[in-house]
Amino acid sequence: MSSAARRASHPALVNGDGEYGREEEDEEDEEGEEGEGDEPEEEPRLKYQRLGGSVPAILSTDAAAAIAVTDRAVLLGTHDGTLHILDFQGNQSKEIKAHTATINDISFEDREYIGSCSDDGTVVISNLFTDEKLKFEYHRPMKAIALDPQYSRSNNRFATGGLAGQVLVLTKKSWVSGYNKKVLREGEGPIHSMKWRTDLLAWANDAGVKVHDMKTDRGIAFIEKPKGIPRPEVLLPHLVWQDDTVLVIGWGTSVKVAAIRTDSSQGLNGMQRSISAASSEKYVDIVGSFQTGYHISGIAPFGDLLVMLAYIPEEDDGDKKISTSVSSRQGTAQRPEIHLVSWKNDVLTTDALPIHGYEHYKAKDYTLAHAPFSGSSNAGGQWAAGDEPLYYIVSPKDIVVAKPRDTEDHIAWLLQHGWHEKALAAVEAGQGRTELLDE
Repeated sequence: MSSAARRASHPALVNGDGEYGREEEDEEDEEGEEGEGDEPEEEPRLKYQRLGGSVPAILSTDAAAAIAVTDRAVLLGTHDGTLHILDFQGNQSKEIKAHTATINDISFEDREYIGSCSDDGTVVISNLFTDEKLKFEYHRPMKAIALDPQYSRSNNRFATGGLAGQVLVLTKKSWVSGYNKKVLREGEGPIHSMKWRTDLLAWANDAGVKVHDMKTDRGIAFIEKPKGIPRPEVLLPHLVWQDDTVLVIGWGTSVKVAAIRTDSSQGLNGMQRSISAASSEKYVDIVGSFQTGYHISGIAPFGDLLVMLAYIPEEDDGDKKISTSVSSRQGTAQRPEIHLVSWKNDVLTTDALPIHGYEHYKAKDYTLAHAPFSGSSNAGGQWAAGDEPLYYIVSPKDIVVAKPRDTEDHIAWLLQHGWHEKALAAVEAGQGRTELLDE
């Protein structure tokens, strides 16, 4: 990648009260490196705002541990086992005392149900609008949960897993009370992550990532765990469905893009099928694969691009190679970064985030969630109002929200860099407020 793309900018943050704030930058960042000043500065794609409302008060006495974002609310799980229901400004509308220990994962169904799991060995299904709550005891820490996307229409079916190493699927019995329990997989180590999209359930354990067709009850594929990465307790695997047929896996320093296919043809761009099919109806094709120069703390779709939450590990003797262990020293960590990349790891932008307390955090202390969005970017990289994606970067004591920059941000950037004619043309084309003409 170019030095211009790799050099991380330090974006200003909009605080929850709407005032801009910027943390002090390192001197070396302000001075830059010799020879780099001649390179044109890339226009940012994202802007950032610190989540306000009730969040600062919540995190002053507790710590964030898990997050999920629906089209209605932000669901925040904390270390003391509480589930906080927030609006998109961070104001709390409901508090659910779901668990007695750290919440490790949160899943939701479009209508009204929330699933959460905890180190206390429990899984809880809560109602977003009522006090309805179901609790399931497993006696071992539970690390992942995924509600059937049709949960309320599929006999309340959900999947869960944890340190016991079982992928459990529970379905409410039709005529009597209680639930049917099925062990979908076991004996391959703890379950670390789990995501359900349409009829497809994907999970990661110590061996790798499995994809299972829940409609036919058949395994589709096994994607082996990347070699040479720290154990999952240090670097968790991250799974995200880009759409109904594309699963993106970020694990350690490895990214794989897996496409679900229904015929026996070769993969995208003629790439040979690299995973044998366990089902004659569906199989998985690896259509993208690359290595990063950082540890992956989160991954999310951005149109046909990827948003990567990057943790920069300590370099070994000045070498750029990634160390296979995370430094145990405290207070020396670098700022986490947001990288916007293609499936081929072409880097468009890199932003270093002034997260509160970042000096003391490890890769697993961060998480990234994105709000569901229906829009797709056009040629200009813009989204229609209300369709733009939102990204929530969570650390134990801080939450930052990222979203695409709009046309007025673009005009302001042009003015800031002295390109007044381009800015004027954009305003006259009706792309921004006419008040900007005064600039």
